[in-house]
Amino acid sequence: MTLYAIEGSLQTYIYLNLVNQSLLEDYIFTLTSQYSHQPLELVATLVTTGDRYSKYSITFPTGFGDEHQNGVYNWSLSSGGTAISYGLAKLITQPGGSMGTVAYDSGVDTEQRVADVYFRPNY
Repeated sequence: MTLYAIEGSLQTYIYLNLVNQSLLEDYIFTLTSQYSHQPLELVATLVTTGDRYSKYSITFPTGFGDEHQNGVYNWSLSSGGTAISYGLAKLITQPGGSMGTVAYDSGVDTEQRVADVYFRPNY
């Protein structure tokens, strides 16, 4: 699954192969980063459910779309403390945030340098 968290539109929908879910239950959608292992718990609101799939609405917190959160996450959907569905998700934010790195410039033009390579034969 691919999730988009764009700052102008932080609400996204997910469709899962869960049939005839209860509209009265509270659902928690948890994203756990494979990099930092820090969970992010979001409220998942059941929009529609039927005999084939269920549609959930998830809203990311304000400012989340401008952070550098791109990556692969483990996700789970739980109800009453029990996971009812789980898997992997790719999270894409825009603009993706800053990496905090500065490009190195030595001040010397090294683009056109060519190295000489000498081979010594093995006798």
